[in-house]
Amino acid sequence: MEPRPVPSSTGQGPRSDSGLRAGAGIGTRVLVAGLVAGLGALGLALIAAGPGSAGGGSAGTAAVLLVLASYGSVAVILALRRPRNPLGWIFFGVLAIVELTTLAESLGGTGVLAGAPLPGGLANVLIWFESWGFALLFALFFAVTLVFPSGHLPARRAGRAARAALGAIPVGLAVIAFGPELGGVYGEAHVRNPFGVLPISDRVWVIPYLAIVALLVAGVISMLVRFHRARGVERQQLKWLAAATALAAAAIGGTLVLVISLEAAGARPGTGPWTIAASSFALIPLAIGVAVLRYRLYEIDRIISRTIGWAVVTTIVAGLFIALVLAFQALLAPLTGSNTIAVAGSTLLVFGLFAPIRRRVQRIVDRRFNRSRYDAERTVAAFASRLRDEVDLEQLRAEILATVAATVEPSSVSLWLRE
Repeated sequence: MEPRPVPSSTGQGPRSDSGLRAGAGIGTRVLVAGLVAGLGALGLALIAAGPGSAGGGSAGTAAVLLVLASYGSVAVILALRRPRNPLGWIFFGVLAIVELTTLAESLGGTGVLAGAPLPGGLANVLIWFESWGFALLFALFFAVTLVFPSGHLPARRAGRAARAALGAIPVGLAVIAFGPELGGVYGEAHVRNPFGVLPISDRVWVIPYLAIVALLVAGVISMLVRFHRARGVERQQLKWLAAATALAAAAIGGTLVLVISLEAAGARPGTGPWTIAASSFALIPLAIGVAVLRYRLYEIDRIISRTIGWAVVTTIVAGLFIALVLAFQALLAPLTGSNTIAVAGSTLLVFGLFAPIRRRVQRIVDRRFNRSRYDAERTVAAFASRLRDEVDLEQLRAEILATVAATVEPSSVSLWLRE
């Protein structure tokens, strides 16, 4: 069999956007080193500010540091490997904003500007930045939706609209940052802005803030439209980002349901669930890094199918276990006076059913979300069944060539059999 040439869609062949894929020069390496040093110093200051700086004690700090490490590592790799693609530089901006706003929160937030003793002029600037930094963060994520994955803005009318939106964002940020009151998440505190120089109404900042959030939503919708129209490599790249975003959204949604359920039951959920939900945001830059670098790009179908499969299996097994425990308790409790046998019996039964349930569910999920693998497995199984009864070498050769062509899809294939 001839060796299969590696197609360009796997990320190893020719690049259509070669201009974005040149290696980093000395100037770029120096710039990246300076950014890493500066942001690393901010990270050390954040750690030194105390475990409460990220909210939620040491667990909250660990979640923030995990997200920062994810964005930081991907930013460095993309800036060095794809210096002309703006995504790496955008991630440096995200990293700086999260560090600065979290550090400002550790200094007391707008409570400092509302009358508490000021720890210094730099703290004033940090807390002022925190009041509008989230709007800047939304603007950067909107830019990600425009340039992912190629690094270029859209073409034609969509490109003109994107440039107009990006040009209007600095105006909106200026209104939020230099209005008479601090805006952003602390607008309800009615804290006077120490840098408020614009003669505008106190609540005008709400309009550009909502406009930036609306642009982010529009950017996400445009990515969904692009995914529907995309084919080949671009579709796989969008799948990686969609999968990571879906997992983060599922983690946040699941955490919200869990917290509401615990509070309704009178329990205190603590900060643990929210820490796990916050940590899920670390998946998004990792998915973008894989998509831009095209590293194991075509593994996404398998990852999606396995994730969905395990989620479905976990739900089925958990529901089955609860149902069996309740049923066995109703049957055995009057006889044994204890729930131990019911729990043990349910555990053993569910353990025995786990493997067949997992195989069945995974097969159904693969048929929908990993169709190529499902079809390949069916083809190989059918070939193995025919091979048991085949004795003619010429027919065997034809069967092997047909199976290889259907499963591996090489550009060419040949086979020599020694008689």
